[in-house]
Amino acid sequence: MFNREPQNIGSMAAITPSVKFLLILNVAVFLLESLFKMPVSNWFALPAVWWETFSIGQLFTYMFVHGSTTHLFANMLGLFFIGPTVERTIGSYRFFILYYVSGIIGGLGWSLLAQPETYCVGASGAVMGMLGAFGALYPNAKLLLWFVIPCRAWVLVLGLAIWELHETITTPLIGGIANAAHLMGGIAGFCYALSLKHPEVMEKFKRKFPLLGKSAPKQKSAPRPASLSKEDIDNILDKIGKEGMGALSPKEREMLRRATR
Repeated sequence: MFNREPQNIGSMAAITPSVKFLLILNVAVFLLESLFKMPVSNWFALPAVWWETFSIGQLFTYMFVHGSTTHLFANMLGLFFIGPTVERTIGSYRFFILYYVSGIIGGLGWSLLAQPETYCVGASGAVMGMLGAFGALYPNAKLLLWFVIPCRAWVLVLGLAIWELHETITTPLIGGIANAAHLMGGIAGFCYALSLKHPEVMEKFKRKFPLLGKSAPKQKSAPRPASLSKEDIDNILDKIGKEGMGALSPKEREMLRRATR
């Protein structure tokens, strides 16, 4: 499932529920501020010294505020094209975790390097996390950079990471961009998706560093049934179609693995 070439990228017919919700929410917040003159930025924007003002809530809200139409359009374009494939692969619940965690870690990374009087807005950290996840799940998928230049997903993700790192640690060539948020969000999304794609690696990591989290106790493997019924396989495939590969239990993954041998 993770290695299959993603289909229907950018198709309106293939848009998923969580992506649709996030698109509507981001656009609605922007319209509240630009058309109805509500001071949303004053409420939602993340201050660089958020810990001094106890603005913990802004770590969750800043990613729904955008400074301009161009800023909003760029982020929503990435969400529209890449988001549905990621959501179908890992499921809606894990997709929301990916989106929020990438955005929050992006905001935290930005706040460590930002000037005290500055503020951060935008979904760029969350969207970069989603792009990082896409690169982890489908590294060899073919994408069109600027809708013209064909490249592999891993090349695009690596190139953006190098660019964001350069802009973060040196004098930026383009000012006014939260490059640290982009970089940290992308890394968070990549690592999260990689842990879902290769759960066995995470288990080895937990066993090597037990203080970082307890690994699940090993269960004695039950005797394998002689064969799987067609009904069992159909149920698993239906679940993948509705909730994504990430929604399968370990037992269902094992059943699917045996059935596709």
